[in-house]
Amino acid sequence: MKSVSAKMQYLQTLEREGFYRKGQPDYGKGGFVGLDCTGDIRYFGFPRRVSEFIKEYDWATGMRQLGDFTYKDLKREICKFWSGFAELKPGQIKIGHGSMQVLERINRVFIERGVKVLGYAPQFEEYVTELIISGADYKTMLLDPEENFRFHTERFLGEISSDYCLIYIDNPNNPTGQLIRLGDIEEIIKEAQKRDVIVVVDEAYADYADKENSAVNLIHKYQNFIVTRTFTKAYQLLGIRVGYGIFPPELSDYYDKVDIPFPIPAVGSYLAREALLDQEFIPSLRQRVKSVKEKLVRGLEERGYLVADTFEECDIFVLGDRDENRDLKNYLLTRGILTFSGLGYRNLGKNYVRVKLPAKADDFLERLS
Repeated sequence: MKSVSAKMQYLQTLEREGFYRKGQPDYGKGGFVGLDCTGDIRYFGFPRRVSEFIKEYDWATGMRQLGDFTYKDLKREICKFWSGFAELKPGQIKIGHGSMQVLERINRVFIERGVKVLGYAPQFEEYVTELIISGADYKTMLLDPEENFRFHTERFLGEISSDYCLIYIDNPNNPTGQLIRLGDIEEIIKEAQKRDVIVVVDEAYADYADKENSAVNLIHKYQNFIVTRTFTKAYQLLGIRVGYGIFPPELSDYYDKVDIPFPIPAVGSYLAREALLDQEFIPSLRQRVKSVKEKLVRGLEERGYLVADTFEECDIFVLGDRDENRDLKNYLLTRGILTFSGLGYRNLGKNYVRVKLPAKADDFLERLS
C-alpha cells in the first residue's frame, strides 16, 4: 500500500490548469457569453463530405453493429493520403481515441519509473503530465521569452544525451503554433538515433502546414521515432476524438502488445475517412486561418501586446502582456474573451494566454477596444 499512498499523495499536489479549467468562473446556466478562444468551439466549419455522410448514415443500424473494428478503410485512406511522401503499410498505422490515447499507449511501451524524457517549454502540457504520472523524470529546455519563445535546434541538439529514454517534440508547438522545419526535426532524430533515444513527434496541428514538412516523410529512413496526428484540430472534428500514430516497422509490434481492441467507435473511423477524402477543405481552411491570424496578430502588436513566434497558418498562438503582474486571462474575461491561462504551461506566467483563433479578427480586436 505504500506505493499506492505515494501515488495518491502526488496526485493531490498535481495541478492541471490548462485543460481542466481549475478555477474557471461560474457563468450560470447560460454558460460563457462572449468570444470563446479556448478551442472548445470550432469556428471554421468542417469538411463537406463529413456533413453529407452524417445525413445519409443509417444511425439505427450503426448503433446495433460492431462495425469494422480493424479500421481497414480508414487505414487505407491514410496510406493514400501519404502516398508520394511515404509508402505506408496499414500495420504501421495505429488508431486511437484522439492522438492523446496513442501518446498514452506509447508511454506504456517506453516509460517506466525513473527514465528521463527531454522536451522544451512551453509545450503540450497534458502529455507532459502523462509522462510524469507514468514515472518519467521530465527535463525541459526553456524557450527564451526575450526571443519570442523561438525554438533553437542547435541548443536542443546540445541537450540530447544517452541518459534520455525519449524525446518529445510537438510540431507545430502547442501553445505557440510555432513550426519547426523538417530539416531541423531530422537533425534531432538523427542525433537521438546515435544515442539510442526514441523521438515522439506530436503533429496534432500539422495539417495546418504542408505535408512536405511532416516527419512522416522520414518514417522509412530512421527507426527511432514515431509520429502522432489527429482529426480534432485542422479537420475540426473535435467531438469524435479520432487520432492515429505512424510507426516504423521496428516499433510497430511493440505498440500492439499494449494497445486495446477497437479504441474508437466504427462511425468515428468513417467520419475521419470522409474528412481525408475531402481534398478541398484543408487548403481552404489554411488560407482562411492565415487571413484572420495576420490581421489579428498585427492588431494586437499595434496595441502593444506580445505575440510569441508562430506559424501564420496555424490557428493557435501565445499572447502576452508586457506587465508581468497582469493576469491576462482575467483581464480578457472582462472584455468578454475566454482564453487559456499561461499558468497552465511551463515557462509561461499569468501575463500570457493561449489564443485559439476566432472566425474574425475584428471580433477579438473590437472587444479589446
